[in-house]
Amino acid sequence: MQKLILTILAGWCATLLHATPSIEKKEEQLDRKGTAVLLTHYTVNLGNGKINYRTVTHLHDNKPVQQEWGDFRFGIEYWRNPNTPGSWSPVGFLTVIGRDGKTLLDRKVAEKIDTMENGNMEMAVFTFRPENSVLNVRIAQFKDRPDWLFVKVIYPGQLYEVWASPVHGYGKPELESQFALKEGDGKKPCGKPDWILTKTTGGNGVMNFNRYAYKEFGTFIVFEKESLRQIRIHGDDIKFELNPKSDSFSFAVSYFKDRNPEEVRPEFFNVTVPEVKNFLKSIDWNPVPDRKTFSKLADEIRKNISILKRNGGHVADYEKKMKELETDFSKAPSFEILAALRELNTQITKKYLENL
Repeated sequence: MQKLILTILAGWCATLLHATPSIEKKEEQLDRKGTAVLLTHYTVNLGNGKINYRTVTHLHDNKPVQQEWGDFRFGIEYWRNPNTPGSWSPVGFLTVIGRDGKTLLDRKVAEKIDTMENGNMEMAVFTFRPENSVLNVRIAQFKDRPDWLFVKVIYPGQLYEVWASPVHGYGKPELESQFALKEGDGKKPCGKPDWILTKTTGGNGVMNFNRYAYKEFGTFIVFEKESLRQIRIHGDDIKFELNPKSDSFSFAVSYFKDRNPEEVRPEFFNVTVPEVKNFLKSIDWNPVPDRKTFSKLADEIRKNISILKRNGGHVADYEKKMKELETDFSKAPSFEILAALRELNTQITKKYLENL
C-alpha cells in the first residue's frame, strides 16, 4: 500500500515540477583540438512544448565558439510527432539580424533567461546584449490557445530582419523543399530563392507545406505588419525585413496535420489570420504579477505544510520562508517572488516523499 502511495505521489511531484514554466540547465566540458570549451544546453519547458537554447563557449572568457554544426542552437519543439515534419525547427527556429547584417543571438551568450506565469499566459524571456544595447526575445503560450506560440523580438534602433524557420522536408532530402502558399495564389509554388511578398499584397499570414512530400503536414505564421517592409520566402526560412525605424517585431506560429492543405487554406486566411492577428496585437508583453495567482498558490502551500506537519515533518523553516515571501510580495509584487513560492512548494512536496 505504501509503495502504491509513493508511486502516486512521485507522479504528482513530477507533474508539479513541469506544470509551470521551468528551466533545465546542463553543462559539459569538451576538448576541441586541445582547447577546453564548455557546452551549455538550456531546456525551457513552456506550455505544451519546450525551447532549446544551446551554446559552446571558451572557458576563460565565455565567448561563443562555432566550430561545428550545432554549436549554437535556438529551436522549439511543439506539436510535432516523432520523425515527422510539419512543425518548426528544433535547432534553428529563430534568427535575428542587426542593421550591420550580422546575426545577433549567437554573437554573445544570453545574459539572463527568465520564465513567468500570469493567468493564462506562460512566457520565457531571453535577454541578450550583442553590443551596447539590450535585445529581448519573448516567447509566450496561452493555456486557452495551446496550438499557438507567440513571439516578440525587441531591439530598439538595431533590428533589420527576423527569420522564422519551419521544417517540411524531413526524411526525404531528395525531394523539393517546402513551398509557401500565400493569400490569393493558391496554386503558385512560392519557395523559390528571393521570391518577394511586399506588404501591399495584403494579408498577415503565410501557410507552408511541402507540395511533394508530407503534404498533409504544414505550418502557419501570422505576423504584425506595422514594422514590416517586406517578406522573403527563401528555402525553409521566412525572412521578415523590417522598416528602418522598427524597434520590435511580433508574430505567432502554429501547425496543421492530417489535413489536406487546400481545405485548410480558406479557413486559415479567412478566419484564423484575422483572429490571431487581433489577439497578437492585444498581448501585454510586460504583464504585472497576478495577486490571485499568488494567493491561490499560497493557500495550496499552507495545506501542504499542514499535511507534512501531521505526518511528523519539520515545517518551521518552510513556515518562516512562506511568511517572508508573502511580506515581500505585498510590498513589491514580482515574478521572481512567484517563482520562489513555486520552488518552496516543490521543496515541501519532495520532503513529504522523503518522509514516507
